[in-house]
Amino acid sequence: MTVTRLFTRLGLVALLATLFSGCSYSPVIQHGPLAGANGVNVVLFANKSYRPGVEAVLAREMIDEFNFRTGGKVLPADRAELELSGTVLSYNSVPVSYTAADVIREYNAILSVQATLRDVKAHKVLWKGDVTEQQVYPVNTNIALQQDAEEAAIEKISGRISERIWQKLGERF
Repeated sequence: MTVTRLFTRLGLVALLATLFSGCSYSPVIQHGPLAGANGVNVVLFANKSYRPGVEAVLAREMIDEFNFRTGGKVLPADRAELELSGTVLSYNSVPVSYTAADVIREYNAILSVQATLRDVKAHKVLWKGDVTEQQVYPVNTNIALQQDAEEAAIEKISGRISERIWQKLGERF
């Protein structure tokens, strides 16, 4: 065996040893209602706002957040011990800044939700709370780009609401 082949094999062995013995990320749920539960079912929130589809964006962000934080413990209703449900209470988009010519420059999107975490088997409410978030987005003369900016703002807001609900769940326990 040549010296070059020996170093190549040693390098490969060292690389594999590093990959397989290194730390890996695995979420650990030590506090909160999900610590002892097998998982949570995220139910599509009811929508009492005038903005159609905002509940679907919120549900997607909730599922992503809870999957990330729990290591994939978002389960279908028939398998989950817990259920997260709620209502989109309101959505508003209001002007917040203007140009010198008194033309709207930016809007502020505001989303308010009420969420409830229940133990399905015990029929017990574990947590209930209201969360409101907002995001400023720019005006665009092109209506398609304007709608894209508003949808991006709704997605950001939904992500922050999902994070805040997760944090509030942990504070309670």
